[in-house]
Amino acid sequence: MIFGTAAVVLLGLLIWGVRNALVWRLLAVVGMGAGVGLLVWGIILAATGDEPPIGSAPGIIATGAGTLVSAIVLLVISFLSGRKHRAE
Repeated sequence: MIFGTAAVVLLGLLIWGVRNALVWRLLAVVGMGAGVGLLVWGIILAATGDEPPIGSAPGIIATGAGTLVSAIVLLVISFLSGRKHRAE
């Protein structure tokens, strides 16, 4: 239930970001923080040999890497979209 609501909110923010690049930049910053956090957590779990409460250490590392890469792509797109070139 909560994941469905979060997905709808995220989709709404992504659509809103088409008109306002600042929304995408804020989402990218949150995504980069989450991606780095998941990467560090997964690496620490793998190094210590502990079992995570959900999934596996390689799965957490992969999710963190995917989140980090997608957040960086979103940040780059937010800076490239909506650029108006001046006619000289």
